[in-house]
Amino acid sequence: MTIKISKAATDAEVARSETRSERSTRANAHHARPSFYIGRLAITDDVRRDAYRVRYRSYVAGGYITPNSSGLFSDSYDDMPNAKTIVIYDQDMPLASVRTCTLARGTDLTSPACEVFPEEIDALLAGKADAFAGRGIETNRLVRAPEAENNQGLVFLLFRMAAYVAICSHAQIHLACARSNHAPFYKRMGYEPASGLRPYPGLTCQMRLLESDRGRLDAVRKSFPVIDPLGGSTGDLAGFFKGEPFTLSLAGA
Repeated sequence: MTIKISKAATDAEVARSETRSERSTRANAHHARPSFYIGRLAITDDVRRDAYRVRYRSYVAGGYITPNSSGLFSDSYDDMPNAKTIVIYDQDMPLASVRTCTLARGTDLTSPACEVFPEEIDALLAGKADAFAGRGIETNRLVRAPEAENNQGLVFLLFRMAAYVAICSHAQIHLACARSNHAPFYKRMGYEPASGLRPYPGLTCQMRLLESDRGRLDAVRKSFPVIDPLGGSTGDLAGFFKGEPFTLSLAGA
């Protein structure tokens, strides 16, 4: 379902646009990081809009998109049934977001990476022969608000919740696209390069396809508990797919 933004709503978004000093004030307010965050799957229009707003602010700050009057960034993949977007909040303030797109060999399920790297992804999905062969997932639109750009813990929490979707969907092939300077971090998360650099949908930067699998995810979860959604630092996820709030902590991970 595509969100329809009225002119009045757009004007309200523009009116709420922050000045540099206001962003600085928000950044100082978040210097003392909370003991836990709140996460939500973007089921409602309000949470979806929060995700689009965080994306927009992150991409504009990085110079990866051209500013627009809505203050939001979304694409056609957000409306696809295989897409799930998660937003992380400090109280009621959205600070970070990530989207996953599940894939399955022999179906028309798609993702941004499939648009750019179709041959590579087809080969990866064809390369496994087990009970869940041909199931994959792309993690994309991983962003933090500008005032949280130095909060590395949020990135771990985003990986944690993307891993939860991967586990629940029995994904065997894990995909991500990253800029060259981010490749070392993804390697730490178990990903290896699977292509050269190419333009990525919606952004001005080039990205490289990275691949991992369920075995490597499980190994990283064991050695690096901060990204393990089942490791005890995540609240009750019984209502996750209904969009119910859950807690996320870095303590003890």
